[in-house]
Amino acid sequence: MKSLEFERTSVADVRAVLGEQTGHSDAATLRRRRAPQPGTVLLQATAAWIASLPEAVRPVELTRRFPRIANSIGQLWPGVAACEDYLESLVVDRRGNRTGFPPEVARELTALRSYYTELHPVDRSS
Repeated sequence: MKSLEFERTSVADVRAVLGEQTGHSDAATLRRRRAPQPGTVLLQATAAWIASLPEAVRPVELTRRFPRIANSIGQLWPGVAACEDYLESLVVDRRGNRTGFPPEVARELTALRSYYTELHPVDRSS
């Protein structure tokens, strides 16, 4: 088998090449490209799901600021394992580099997660 040949290169050279290939020349342009889409709207199904929740756990601020996330939670709500994993990923930073949610949104997510845990307790007896 023939061995692969590698060429040493710097990070700056790679960034320059990638910038040329994508049409982006700097990191600021790439960050803007990954920014949340402002046109995301709350789905009717999500609004119905939120209305079905007890008033104390309705994620009102989340739906206002992050409708895409509210839509995802609403869609995952019936599937216990997937919804628990998603709620956990929103509340716990596993990467260590996330900015986090505004305090009122974080409180709503924590309350929603606690409520979901009450609805679907884990059987720890085995």
